[in-house]
Amino acid sequence: MVAVSKEESMLLIQHAISAYLNEGKNQKELGALLGIDGSRISEAKIGKWKLSPSQRQVIIDNYGYPRRGKGQYIKAEIYDTVTEFIDDYKESSKKRLKRRYYELLMRKDYQNLIVSELTSPKNPLCIQFDTESGSLVFDITIVEKLLSQPETKIWYDNYYSNAGYDHVAKKLSEKCYFSLVSRVQEDLIDELNPSFEKMLYRIAQFKFELMPEFSFFSDIDVHSIPRKELIITGDEVLNFKSDCSSVEFNNTADLLGPLEQERTFVSNAIPKGSEINEKPDNWECATLKLYLSESMRYHLWIRLDAFFHYDEPDLQETIMIKQLDGIIEDGLVRNIVIKDLCRMNFLKEIEIIRKWCGLPYDFNDGIKREVAKVGGYVPGAEVL
Repeated sequence: MVAVSKEESMLLIQHAISAYLNEGKNQKELGALLGIDGSRISEAKIGKWKLSPSQRQVIIDNYGYPRRGKGQYIKAEIYDTVTEFIDDYKESSKKRLKRRYYELLMRKDYQNLIVSELTSPKNPLCIQFDTESGSLVFDITIVEKLLSQPETKIWYDNYYSNAGYDHVAKKLSEKCYFSLVSRVQEDLIDELNPSFEKMLYRIAQFKFELMPEFSFFSDIDVHSIPRKELIITGDEVLNFKSDCSSVEFNNTADLLGPLEQERTFVSNAIPKGSEINEKPDNWECATLKLYLSESMRYHLWIRLDAFFHYDEPDLQETIMIKQLDGIIEDGLVRNIVIKDLCRMNFLKEIEIIRKWCGLPYDFNDGIKREVAKVGGYVPGAEVL
C-alpha cells in the first residue's frame, strides 16, 4: 500500500477529530478506532507521526475523505434504510415538536407573553396584588397552578368537546373551567382574561399529550433528534421536487388535534428572528436527491419543507422570504440522509420513498439513464 504523506496524515486526523467531537466522543475513543493510545492523537494532529495506510482507510470508511471536490453541506438525520426512517417518522416528529414546544415555554420572553394574556381587559394595568395579604400576583406561578390541579385534566378532556356546538358539552366545559380557576383562587375568574382559556388549553395539550412531567419550574433534559454535519459529494443522479401537502404522512400534524391555521404564541414582544414554531411538522414540499459518490456509493437526501420552494428567483423572493423570515429552521425544514444504499436494491428504496412522499410516477428509468452517464452500476442492465 502507498505510504501516507505527513500533510495527508494531518488532514485526515484533524478531520477524524472534528467528526468525533461532533458526535460527542473523545480522542480516547478515536484512538481505540485506530488501534492506538488516545494520547497519541494530539501528536498525529501536528504531524509528529503519520497514519498507516490501514488507519487512513479506517478514517475514510467511517467519515469519508475530507477533500472530494465540490459538495453539498447540510445538517441531517442519518438512517440506514428508507424503511427505518418511515417507521420512525411519527415518533421522531413527536420528539421534534416536544423539543420545540418545551424550549418555547421555558423561554422568559414567551413566559412574559403568556402572563400578559392572563389579566382581564378591564384590568389594563395588570395590577399585582399584595402577597402579604394573601392576594394573587399575576406571574407564571398562576399558570403553573392552573396546570397542576386535580380538575385540570377533567377540564382539558371536556374543552373543545363542543366542537359541534353541543350546548350541553359547552356548559360542562365552562363549569369545569370555573371549578379549576376557583380552586386556585376564589374570585380569580373575575380577573382572568376570558380569552386566556384557549392559551391555557394549548399549554395543557402539550403537558398531557407530549410531556406529563412538564413544569415551568423544573429544568428537564429534552433530547433533540441527533443531526450530523455532512458534505455530500458525487454526481447527482436524481433531483425531484413535488407538492406533498395532502400526502398521508402529514396526518402526523394532527397529533394534537386538528391543525389550526393560526399560531397561538405570535407577538411583537418576541424578538424577530428568534420565534419558535410551536406547530407539529406539516410539510408542503418533498425533495429527493440521489448522489453517486466517487467510491460508487449511493446516498439519498430527503428534504421536507414547510413551504413550497419555487424555482423562479423572483417568486422565491416575494413569496417565500416573508413566510420564512423570523422562524428558526427546525420547524420549517427537515433533512434526512440515507447513507450507503445497497447497490443491488437502491431502486427499490427509491420506489418506497417515492410512494411515501406521494409522488405521482416512478422515475427508475430516468435514474438508470443518469447513473449510466456517470459510469455507475445499473442492476440487471447488460453492458455492451
